[in-house]
Amino acid sequence: MSGALEPLVFCKRSRNRVRGYPAPVPLAPLADTHAHLTCFWEKDPASCLARAALVGVRQLTTLFDPVGDDMGLPDFQVRLRSWLADARRLIAEGEGAGAAVDDPSALIDRVRYLVGVHPYGAPAYTDEIEAVLYAALVDDLCAGIGEIGLDYHVDLDDRVEPAPRGLQIEVFSRQLSIAAEGDLPVELHLRNAAGDTARAAHADAFRVLADVGVPRAGCVLHCFGEDRATMERACELGCHIAYGGAATFNRNEGVREAFAATPLDRILFETDCPYMAPMPLRGSECEPAMVTFTADALARDRAARTGEDPAAIQRAAWGNAVRLFG
Repeated sequence: MSGALEPLVFCKRSRNRVRGYPAPVPLAPLADTHAHLTCFWEKDPASCLARAALVGVRQLTTLFDPVGDDMGLPDFQVRLRSWLADARRLIAEGEGAGAAVDDPSALIDRVRYLVGVHPYGAPAYTDEIEAVLYAALVDDLCAGIGEIGLDYHVDLDDRVEPAPRGLQIEVFSRQLSIAAEGDLPVELHLRNAAGDTARAAHADAFRVLADVGVPRAGCVLHCFGEDRATMERACELGCHIAYGGAATFNRNEGVREAFAATPLDRILFETDCPYMAPMPLRGSECEPAMVTFTADALARDRAARTGEDPAAIQRAAWGNAVRLFG
């Protein structure tokens, strides 16, 4: 791995032309509350962490799935600590050159992970897998449970058929109970079937949350892509709402309307990297530093609708992330 950091200008090729997009300077500390460091296709996790630190990301929450990830828990724990050490070295070797903030290495001490089985993995959930969750929670870098939930969508691109809904609900309930009983924050993945105007995945999940209980430590609807009414119901239950790069896509005006209406004490930003890079980088392999594009676009869009200060919006999201994940 090279010791030199890539420029903090993200490039995208379109129609045989390469255009550079400098990362926006954050108006407050930023948190990427949902990042898949184990899932990059081409990028190096340590370099991504270093770039995120240089652009002003100050807290990051990644995920470990004992069913979906191609490694065991001990291997993941070793790799995560290695990525953190390498990122710290990269920042030191670059002497923070080009950093948007003072002390960019502060991020490295604020990286945590959640453990949980994605609804795709529901058929493989066993007592042995559940034991892995409990084993991870002993780790001082593990902050809670996630991502867990319900996914009723047929993914034609990846040829993924959803597991039976009853089984998904059972596995979701078991993992949510671990978070509720341990007073641990939890992140939810909820996706409806295509064209489902009744939003069955969300309706079923809200019933489970009401039955099992929302953990006092917090519950996050990650990668929110629904309407204002769904957001309001989630907030009534005590959930936070995390908005990612998809909220910046041109077609998602309704999601931006929901963001503008979300109470300030409930908003979060995320990347869900390496998926769904924000505009204007859509189609690129996403990474944590790109949360700056999402936070900037959504804060300014909300400010234009509500008259709020964009910096205050970003500060609110930071405070929420700190309370949830430290």
